[in-house]
Amino acid sequence: MKTASDFYDATPDEQVRRLAGLAEVALPQWGLEGAEVTQVAYRENMTFRIDAGDRGVFALRIHAGNYRSDAQIQSELDLMTYLDGEGVRTPSVVPTRDGALFTTVSADGVTEPRQCDLFKWIDGKPLRMTGQPIGEIAPLAEAYTEVGRIGARIYNATERWQRPAGFDRPAWDADGIYGVDGNLGDFRRLEAATDAQMRLMLDVSERLTDVLADFGQSPDRYGLAHGDFLAENIFVCGDGIRLLDFDDAGDSWYLFDIATALFDLLGTPAYEPCFDAIVSGYREHRDLPDEHLAMLPAFFLARLLSYLGWCAKKPHMPQTAVIAPLLLAAVEQQAPALLSP
Repeated sequence: MKTASDFYDATPDEQVRRLAGLAEVALPQWGLEGAEVTQVAYRENMTFRIDAGDRGVFALRIHAGNYRSDAQIQSELDLMTYLDGEGVRTPSVVPTRDGALFTTVSADGVTEPRQCDLFKWIDGKPLRMTGQPIGEIAPLAEAYTEVGRIGARIYNATERWQRPAGFDRPAWDADGIYGVDGNLGDFRRLEAATDAQMRLMLDVSERLTDVLADFGQSPDRYGLAHGDFLAENIFVCGDGIRLLDFDDAGDSWYLFDIATALFDLLGTPAYEPCFDAIVSGYREHRDLPDEHLAMLPAFFLARLLSYLGWCAKKPHMPQTAVIAPLLLAAVEQQAPALLSP
């Protein structure tokens, strides 16, 4: 039997089994002893569905070890609670019996204590999974219209929010997106890149830093944002669309959210309709000048470098071998426009 010190050497299935044991330790904090625990997703964080009969259905999130500080998690949950009160439909946070928004517990077989939080279960499905076939374009574009509206409402709300004392979230500025201490990792450590590809990425990052500095961080373009507008975080429910997963929320350029939403549609028939849709929805609630939109190609490249940083940090993940070549090819395709005189 593996010990706690072996957690990160265990197979993913074994890690999930141990985290399910930790979930059972955490659930009494919400009065949910004996509830059924079912795996939902295991990425940076672990999410379980919690079926508690008459007590309800919930989503329990177990945070990755030593990933977010207590202050960062508290700030994320404070933000979600605020946005929900402002009409942005986020997952509803369920406080513990003691009124806390999260708790920290330990369990046999898991190396370190883990922060855990609980949300009311949302019935629905992801808009689509990144990289999977697109399907019908019209309903996809209709959904992106609503995504644009949601984004604009988030930025309007956070612009007027008085942040609580001690508020702390990672910044998605140039350093946070693709710096050597980038939030997702450092592309400079990507072993899969050839020498030529690495030189190209370094040239792109240097040019991006100048371009983003010129663009600036005034409040009409930079502020507290969601940070992860992937299609799988856009949840289609019977009563509309909800935005999930605020784990990457932090100060950023608003266009970085739009680039995240659209980047894997580039080169497909869905791109133009979805681009028009998200911009149209956004402009219903917030100004978005054409000169800002002209920066979108730069933000696509910034997002690509950030994901290549993730690949460099996670070489053991099965997805890395699949997506790193695709991301590198996309950089090679898009970089000349940025680097041309």
